[in-house]
Amino acid sequence: MTDRASSRPPRTAAGGPTAPARPAATVVLLRPGPAESGGPEVLLTLRPASMAFGGGLHVFPGGRIEAADAEPRILARARAGDAARVAAARELFEEAGILLAEGPDGRSIEADERLVGALPRWRAALAGGEIALATILEEHDLTLATDRLVPIGRWQTPRAYPRRFDTRFFAVGLPAGAALDLDPHEVAGHAWLTPGAALAAMAAGTIQLWPPTSTTLQRLEGAADLASVRYDLELVEDLPFTRSDLGGGLVALTGGKAFGPAGRPANTILVGRQWIVVVDPGDPDEAFLDLIEAEAAALGGRIAAIVLTHVDPGHAAGSVELQERTGAPILAGPGGGASLSWPVTEIGDGTAIVDGDIPLLAIATPGHRPDHLAFRLPDSTILAGDALTDRPTLVRPPQGDARAARATLERLAALDPIRIVPGHGPVLPDGEVAIERALAALARATPSD
Repeated sequence: MTDRASSRPPRTAAGGPTAPARPAATVVLLRPGPAESGGPEVLLTLRPASMAFGGGLHVFPGGRIEAADAEPRILARARAGDAARVAAARELFEEAGILLAEGPDGRSIEADERLVGALPRWRAALAGGEIALATILEEHDLTLATDRLVPIGRWQTPRAYPRRFDTRFFAVGLPAGAALDLDPHEVAGHAWLTPGAALAAMAAGTIQLWPPTSTTLQRLEGAADLASVRYDLELVEDLPFTRSDLGGGLVALTGGKAFGPAGRPANTILVGRQWIVVVDPGDPDEAFLDLIEAEAAALGGRIAAIVLTHVDPGHAAGSVELQERTGAPILAGPGGGASLSWPVTEIGDGTAIVDGDIPLLAIATPGHRPDHLAFRLPDSTILAGDALTDRPTLVRPPQGDARAARATLERLAALDPIRIVPGHGPVLPDGEVAIERALAALARATPSD
């Protein structure tokens, strides 16, 4: 088991009232990484240990959305005018001294030496409550460049905690020529790390991360630059919830937000009737977790286990709160727990999962990720995760391995599945044909051995 429980905020007493989730915004600041890294570095700031909420954790700059963030005078100075984006830009300036602003000529603020020299004074006055951001913008005829912010996530603190936030996550590039000016009251230290290096440091125990932070870093692992973040990771919200009874004791649900590639929501599968195994709860939104619990109750049962085909956020992000709500264990593939900041039990090839009414047999299926598992049901249905979907097999850096993916497809073919339930998209009723197509697509996309 990989235990990250110490990185969680304190919980409220069981049965106590649920605290409201206060709106908040946070910013993932990116800069080009070393040439050998193949991708950007992110800014992580260390919260002082004395802070009541999140002390000692490495986080992205951010904080609550204030009433002033929605006032007409500042929205009139914001290129993409909504309170969450304004709050994100304000918090980035207050905590890190980076002001996403442009002059009347459209040039970045860093192009004006006089304004750059004033930034530390403005930041200190803003953080100290001596001046409003709208006043700074008005007095110097500046426009807040909130259109640079790319929405990449939204998280609510689990209901069990006394202080809760509904936080929108944005990514933005460090402006050319900009320099950090960190607020000493809010920041005890900082680090520029690639997402992979930050996750490795968490696994080694040298830094602590909250689940939203570690999940965001996972999503950024394969990003080459900000353009790829915008293209691949921009959050798709307000998708309809869907439910499909697949027969054979399986129900498929999809969420209202998409953490998957190209905005594809993942399938969450409920297996069983009385004792239910939930496979891949990827949407962390409260409404979707409510839907999972309501479906389990409607079936007349309770959730006995949470199983992950792999720990990509689109498949695992909702598991942490679902575990908080139900007490069910989270099971993941070998090594998968190293990427997560919450407790899991790692299982391997051939593990029989008998917690529910319908037993599942774990099948090691690396290729998309080394920790990837598929699950075989007694009727030869295969829950394939991202090992096989209705689109060409997804093999992407840094985790993807084309040779392993090919071996996985060949192994699945040998199991003679009657149908395949993928991690995205509809059921594949003819497993043999689906695997042949996936192998052909993989051969076209990768060189032969």
